[in-house]
Amino acid sequence: MKLIHQQSGILKRVAYALCLANMIGLAVGCASAPPVRYYSLQPQLQSSTVTGDAPIGLQIALPQIPESVDRPQLMVRDPAEPQLMYALNADRWAGSVADEIGQTLSFYLAGQLGAINVQNLPVVPGSLPVWTVQSNVQQFELMPGHSALLDVVWTLKPPSGTRASWICQTRISVPVTQKDAASVVDGQQQAIRLLANEIARKINPGVVAADNAMQASVQTRACRES
Repeated sequence: MKLIHQQSGILKRVAYALCLANMIGLAVGCASAPPVRYYSLQPQLQSSTVTGDAPIGLQIALPQIPESVDRPQLMVRDPAEPQLMYALNADRWAGSVADEIGQTLSFYLAGQLGAINVQNLPVVPGSLPVWTVQSNVQQFELMPGHSALLDVVWTLKPPSGTRASWICQTRISVPVTQKDAASVVDGQQQAIRLLANEIARKINPGVVAADNAMQASVQTRACRES
């Protein structure tokens, strides 16, 4: 009986030691892990210069995006090895990438046209001319210290029966000199702002061309009516 009690005591001490070791290991791991930072493509100041005056509505569908960038983490490329993509585990999106792109595009497009985003809202037929925007993102590249690249095929459908639809492709490259995540995210935000301007000018040719102080390359090609 005494031997059994001794063995039981030894087992308890071993179990306690293992438990303590695990707790210390977890504490060290948590202490050494870098803090997670969250980024959004949407402007921090939710205001935009309204340049249009026509009362129109917008329905902006959720963009289709490449599976390779549909991750919580920022997926980036090294300019020295652009064929490789890797995740920044400590740098994450505040929402899904598709939501971030769609909401930012909606913000800039509505602001430039003076339009109302009527997505998911009931609209009485004939009360408001509603344009529909659909987008398929071909490339959404983050290259810190080099550029932010956005390549989108977009479809613009006018109010029913008014005119033909447009199908276009726009490729935008914004230079990014800094190597931090915030700078390349800001580059993508500016790319979406420039994309919105390309779409807005198809709806209303009188919309003022967007400021391009960052010397971004903007190419809209393969634009045709359907």
